[in-house]
Amino acid sequence: MDKQNWVGLAQPAGKAIHDEPSPTVFAGGRTIGMLCGILVVLLFSSFTLVSRLGFSSSLTLPDLAALRFGIGGTLLLPTLVRHGLSGLRWRDAALIAFLGGLGFALFAYAGFSLAPAAHGAVLLHGTLPLFTFGLVRVISRTKVERHQAAGVALIGAGILLMAYDSLSGASVRQLVGDGFLLLASLCWSSYGVVVRRLGLAPARAAAIVAVLSMGCFLPVYLVLPGKALFLVSARELLLQGLFQGVLIGAVSIFIYTRAVATLGPTETAFFTAAVPCVTTVAAIPLLTEFPSAVVVVGVGVVTLGMIVALRRPPRKRAPGCDERSKD
Repeated sequence: MDKQNWVGLAQPAGKAIHDEPSPTVFAGGRTIGMLCGILVVLLFSSFTLVSRLGFSSSLTLPDLAALRFGIGGTLLLPTLVRHGLSGLRWRDAALIAFLGGLGFALFAYAGFSLAPAAHGAVLLHGTLPLFTFGLVRVISRTKVERHQAAGVALIGAGILLMAYDSLSGASVRQLVGDGFLLLASLCWSSYGVVVRRLGLAPARAAAIVAVLSMGCFLPVYLVLPGKALFLVSARELLLQGLFQGVLIGAVSIFIYTRAVATLGPTETAFFTAAVPCVTTVAAIPLLTEFPSAVVVVGVGVVTLGMIVALRRPPRKRAPGCDERSKD
């Protein structure tokens, strides 16, 4: 099947990526995209917090990954069986599975196991708008809007404040974890850009990512020693299974892809700038991690940058509109 005939936001092969919404593809347009963006913030914040809680138990990185890929892949397997690869080449399917599934998750879990939740909020989700904005600008010819450029500058300044405070006393172990978090952020940003370029419908993209990741990881996990899935309490296993497998392994991929399809990768990524704020506040009661004054200021600057970047500039009136309205 030719790429131009795919369901979704298919772009002709070899053309630049367009970052504008395409309301003709999905009914509801911008309103649904905005709601998906808000859900992305809630899901990504819970991903950071619940993953940190998981590592405070006897669960290890492979255990959390097995829950994510095993449950998410099983839930979305019927979708993949029904639709197949939707005309996607195997190399493209493998690419989005790595960027949005296997690569992203393993880098993120490795980072969470070595660095505090505050680092995850800032360096994983806080940098998504920066990476995505840079990727789109490099490979496309779309004009940079002033409000987006200003928002990116503010987000970058806030991230630097938060990162400086977090990294100033960081150990080598934490710095390695921070490096993994940045790699995870780059993977997810690239996923948003690539899946927009390929134009897959959200449910099909989520199915490809989840099922291929499951197929690659579970056989390896089965032969790994020291599995702790059944050494934790039923409550802990249920919590991690629900969040890692259902909400993150299946739902979050669909919701993010749906937002990208409607709003474009850059505007969708701007929503994730709110994740550091939500995570920092929630980490106080859940993980007893208290932010410093610098982090609080950084969170405020990042949030302001998100608001500026998402602001819709007033539309210019066509010449003669005012004159006609006076008649």
